[in-house]
Amino acid sequence: MAKQTELAVTRREVTGKAVKHLRKAGLIPANIYGHREASEAVQINAVDFEALRKARKITGIISLRMGKGSKAQTALVRHVQRNPINSKILHIDFFRVSLTERIVMKVQLHVVGEAPGVKNENGVLLHLLDALEVECAAQDIVNAFDVDVTSLEHIDDTLHASDVKLPDGFKLITDPEEAIVKIAATRAEKVEEVEEAAAPAAAPAATPAETSAGE
Repeated sequence: MAKQTELAVTRREVTGKAVKHLRKAGLIPANIYGHREASEAVQINAVDFEALRKARKITGIISLRMGKGSKAQTALVRHVQRNPINSKILHIDFFRVSLTERIVMKVQLHVVGEAPGVKNENGVLLHLLDALEVECAAQDIVNAFDVDVTSLEHIDDTLHASDVKLPDGFKLITDPEEAIVKIAATRAEKVEEVEEAAAPAAAPAATPAETSAGE
């Protein structure tokens, strides 16, 4: 189980276009919703959230605490809205979850090991899928699944979603036959194969009998 992360939030009174003043002050406007409870307008420190993002801790359960003595709300980051020009975060949606309920979510894939097909056959390791969709208990969420590529020895060797070992209690939602990593030939090797296939076959040498007949 991924270690639960805490994030301080404060109630937000500012709404609408006025939230731009919050961003200038280093705060990110956000909402907490879900679980048949009223939506709450909150704000968080941009530096604190960025620290969690860099530590890759925003994919799991986050305990949102609004001041000392208040009950923490367990939630997932459901959506992060960014400025399309500079990628700065404009708004965050948090979705409340119970630690005992089962949820469907995407978990990132983390490639480990060295593929022999890259080293021995000059292949290229293609990452075809970044995450798997799974169902699990909220309290069991993990930050990533390891994908061991040491079994990929030859060009065109492929690992599929079903090849990823999931923890107990996890159910794979992604199509089991979905390719996630593959060894591909380099472009130079492909060009060489095409040239060899296109080269005309050499004409057979004439036999002595054929030479005499021609003369």
